[in-house]
Amino acid sequence: MRALVFVPPLLLLPTLGGCMMGPNYKGAPPPPASMGNSFLRTDQVSMPATPQLTPWWRELNDPLLDQLIGRALSSNPAIDIAEARVRQARAHLRSSRAALAPGVGTGAGAGNIQASRLVTGGEAKSSSLFLAGFDALWEIDLFGGARRNIEATRAQFEAAQADAENTRLSLTAEIARQYLALRASRQRLDLARRLLANQQKIANLTAQLEGAGKLSRIERDQADRTVEVRRQAIAALEADRNDRKDAIAVLLGEAPGALDAMLDGTGPVPLPPAAVPVGDPTAMLARRPDIRAAEQHLHAANAGIGVAEAARMPKVSLAGVVGLGSAMKGDIASADNLWSLAGPTIQWNLADFGRGRAGVLQAVAGRDEAAAAYRAAVLVALQDAESSLNRFGQARKAFAMQTRNSLLADHSAGLAQQSWRAGRSSALAALAAENDQLAAADLQIQARMALTTQFVALQKALAMGVSG
Repeated sequence: MRALVFVPPLLLLPTLGGCMMGPNYKGAPPPPASMGNSFLRTDQVSMPATPQLTPWWRELNDPLLDQLIGRALSSNPAIDIAEARVRQARAHLRSSRAALAPGVGTGAGAGNIQASRLVTGGEAKSSSLFLAGFDALWEIDLFGGARRNIEATRAQFEAAQADAENTRLSLTAEIARQYLALRASRQRLDLARRLLANQQKIANLTAQLEGAGKLSRIERDQADRTVEVRRQAIAALEADRNDRKDAIAVLLGEAPGALDAMLDGTGPVPLPPAAVPVGDPTAMLARRPDIRAAEQHLHAANAGIGVAEAARMPKVSLAGVVGLGSAMKGDIASADNLWSLAGPTIQWNLADFGRGRAGVLQAVAGRDEAAAAYRAAVLVALQDAESSLNRFGQARKAFAMQTRNSLLADHSAGLAQQSWRAGRSSALAALAAENDQLAAADLQIQARMALTTQFVALQKALAMGVSG
């Protein structure tokens, strides 16, 4: 015989979940009122036009740098960590969405029922029972707690994506910085060796002149000390070169020394383009992944208030069981043995002694903290951009001045050589002028590296593209 309890039409149940506790997200706080429509330091760059969001490092026209960055973006462990966190956040979002659906299970069992004489009024009896069926439990999202949780986890997922993009941006900038330093150290090492050879000639001439009584012992000792200084400079540059190669290898997910053959090539430090578009502060803030991540953390914290408020409300669930039961195993599949049971349940913790209210206050404080963190991130981004614009502009001026200085040193060295060959000056004067020429060339290499390094920092601050 059937024992059925009819369930209300399921199509009516979603209407019970229309309420949403907590404040709706209204967007991030506005930027500081003092922020203008353009950067203050663009006069140092003189190119406020809208930038093209293409991979910035291609502007340096260096195929090896392109190759290194491409490999790093596919093999660096930090990228793998960031992408794994994105996958975790995506799985968390799917899990939170699944909370809106009912849980359905199935099971089967068999047992023996023993009734005493007190129950039967006669002899004790026993019988077998065979059961099989399905059960379902659905917690209705009456106050929107589950939907607010989905909103929060979606924001956390988008924050994880922004963090991954920020990791890629930082990685490209760090590889470029190490690569530029490696290029400069190799060129400077060649100059340092030439300076050492030149200084050794000066020391030898000084020793001869001191032996002839034309120079003092102090002057000879000074020349010898300068030789040792040159040797120390070479040792430092060699150590720096090896450190840079090892750093690049690790950034590409390789062991130190694994890329020495690739990185042992020669070539000058690449120069940035003459025109560097920078755009405006509003566009920059929209591009920067750290700002987007901060906003999504704020969005998630705001949704957390709704989750905490909904947790204080009654919980309404629908439970149901449909199954087959029989005292005979062979009769369990009979339609006459079908039975079902369904009904709602309600749970409400009326006296939690303030725990629910404390949870809401904690969520509100978390939202306020996230809002303050967002405002701080905006200010740091603006400072980063302005500082990078300023330093890039000054680096361009410094490179131009040092280039002129190097040309003047070249001219002076040429005149000194002509004067020595004509017998109008000493060999020491010609060698000293050549030393000045090499030193000026070294300073020019450093200024060139500083200029391109500041270009890299500017691209990172402006959050230029890392894909494509």
